[in-house]
Amino acid sequence: VDMKKINEIYRYKTEEYSMDATNKFNIYPEQIPHWLMDWIPGEGGFMIGNLQPGHMDFRFFTLGNLWSVIASLGTPRQNEAILNLFEAKWDDLVGDMPLKICYPVSDFVLLQPLVISQWRILAYTLVAGKLGLGSFHGLPCAW
Repeated sequence: VDMKKINEIYRYKTEEYSMDATNKFNIYPEQIPHWLMDWIPGEGGFMIGNLQPGHMDFRFFTLGNLWSVIASLGTPRQNEAILNLFEAKWDDLVGDMPLKICYPVSDFVLLQPLVISQWRILAYTLVAGKLGLGSFHGLPCAW
């Protein structure tokens, strides 16, 4: 999801069921959280989760998005948008921690310090994603 896709979702018709439906996942525009419009940068984007039909999870999940870059699950443009999001929202996604698993944090997730090996996995995945796209620019040396 990026700003272009969010604007497109706001124009979707809901309750469309056919192979030609524009709104294939039956996303309701009311489900888009208000924080997302202010948070997502113009050149960034990320993969969203599907909780059930018509219910998307718009939180940013670090490991899933980085593995989608490494495994080339998205288009080159989508992969670049994920890494652009990291550059633009470095303080939100990294901040004082080595790397956050999810942004914004879920209410039901217990907040506990990450074991050193866990944050290293996220950091190595970020580096692998950047190397996979052939660019290592824009990563602050925070570690």
